[in-house]
Amino acid sequence: MLNSNLFPIFYRVAFVLFLFPLIGEAQVITPDDFWQRVKVNHPISRQAALLLEQGAQELLYARGGFDPKLSAEQDQKVFGGSDYYSYGQGGIKIPTAWGVALKAEYDWTDPNGLYYNPDRRVPEGGQAVLGIELPLLRGLLFDEARSDWRQAQVGQDRYRAIADELRNALFMDANKAYWDWSYAYHSREIAIEARTYSDERLTGIRESFRAGDNPAIDTLEAFLQWQSWDLEVQEANLQLNHAVAKIQALFWEQDGRPVNWQDSWVPQHPEFLERQPELATLQQQVLDHPSLRAYRLQQQQLSIERRWKVEQYKPELTLNYNFLADRLDFNPEGEGGLDNLLTNNYKWGFTFSAPLLLRKERAGVALTDIKIAQTDWKQQQKQQELTTKLTAYWQEWENRSRQLVLSQSVVENYRTLMDAERVKFRLGESSVFLLNSRQQKLLASQLKLLKTQAELQKAVVALWYTAGQIW
Repeated sequence: MLNSNLFPIFYRVAFVLFLFPLIGEAQVITPDDFWQRVKVNHPISRQAALLLEQGAQELLYARGGFDPKLSAEQDQKVFGGSDYYSYGQGGIKIPTAWGVALKAEYDWTDPNGLYYNPDRRVPEGGQAVLGIELPLLRGLLFDEARSDWRQAQVGQDRYRAIADELRNALFMDANKAYWDWSYAYHSREIAIEARTYSDERLTGIRESFRAGDNPAIDTLEAFLQWQSWDLEVQEANLQLNHAVAKIQALFWEQDGRPVNWQDSWVPQHPEFLERQPELATLQQQVLDHPSLRAYRLQQQQLSIERRWKVEQYKPELTLNYNFLADRLDFNPEGEGGLDNLLTNNYKWGFTFSAPLLLRKERAGVALTDIKIAQTDWKQQQKQQELTTKLTAYWQEWENRSRQLVLSQSVVENYRTLMDAERVKFRLGESSVFLLNSRQQKLLASQLKLLKTQAELQKAVVALWYTAGQIW
């Protein structure tokens, strides 16, 4: 077994040997560096990026409602070796953003068919057709394709707002975890410093005991104090391990694997407050919080949807008009021009339909109104929550700021008492008990100051999050 006199020395040497490989290699990770590492590859950041891509693809999907369409068909019947008929048609139809559809096609018929329908007769070689389809009631001013397109345009901004809120929530969680890590790391440093000082005092008291200046009971009390600080260090190590585990879960590689933790990474001390919040600025920012923007944009989408639902109350009346050609010649007689097309070579028609009870249409509008009302209430609730939280976090920040000033004063006063007690102890006018008591109170005040500094940092982070700061 180790000699009891060598016991504290052994710990000091082991501690120095443990830290020796890390001396000069410690890398301080600032809050900004930490956030840049987190937001690039974290799954929530990638989800936010996918939301932007989703908005772009939904807009592309909606624009597809105006894509031209090619068509072709062939209908032929042969029975008993006889050619009954053979019809064919091919063309293109071009929808537009104004509700009008343009079309061009070419029809052909086999003139040798025995039983073809006379109304399918076309000039030998086929017939070109240029036509137009025009909705005169439902769909003239607004239709489903235009509704989808405009909703998708607004949806891009809405997805961007939702992505901002995701990143905002990640920023808050990540920074709170960072300052918990900072508190755990630096509280361990305080405990290690106290243990080191207790170790030095234990060595000195043992030497004084051998010289006959201190009673044996003082060595026991000094050793018990060293043991208590060793337990504090072990507890601090446990808390640091928990904090590091939370931090480690936030670091991701580009390929989706968690980052390997580096023991040389250390956090910035929470005493450095890089940004001072301003209440007027925060109150202005909260009005444009990503969550509130998302609700406002959702209201715009629902208003567009409602307009299309109301449009469906109207009957459907679609007019189609077609200019006919002899093969490709739209003026076969060589005279008359446009008048010839309008009076001699044309085909037209219309389709009409109207719902009688309008149950589907009325329910559609009512359901959309319910969605609008629900979204409005959600927006009002969210705005009230943000306003209330901003006030609460601001009050917390002010209280923490006052506590910080007081805690700093308390630490300085306890340090003065500790230094004075050390002098008195060296002069023989104090005891180990009083010295340990001074050290205990100094450590408690230092930990209280560190806790206040970390909580102040988290209060600032909560203020930025509540105000909807974009990072």
